[in-house]
Amino acid sequence: MLTSGITVFGKPNCGLCKAAKEKLDLLKVPYTEGNVDEILQLHTGWRKDGSVEIVAFYYALGTLPVIQKDGELMSYPQLMKVLKNK
Repeated sequence: MLTSGITVFGKPNCGLCKAAKEKLDLLKVPYTEGNVDEILQLHTGWRKDGSVEIVAFYYALGTLPVIQKDGELMSYPQLMKVLKNK
């Protein structure tokens, strides 16, 4: 599940998730989508696919989306700062 590039982990009907994807589309930044609900439902313990880290980051952050950029987890505002500085 840990990937290179950008993955937006969110939930259906999440306004901030939609805003993040719209902003990435506007900036023409390619990304893939991940569904936090699916990770939570399918999680059966400690796995080595990065899902534990995504779930933990989601709970620590307390909001969605969780963004993964080149294997690093961050919030939507953090991603925008990274992209702005490029």
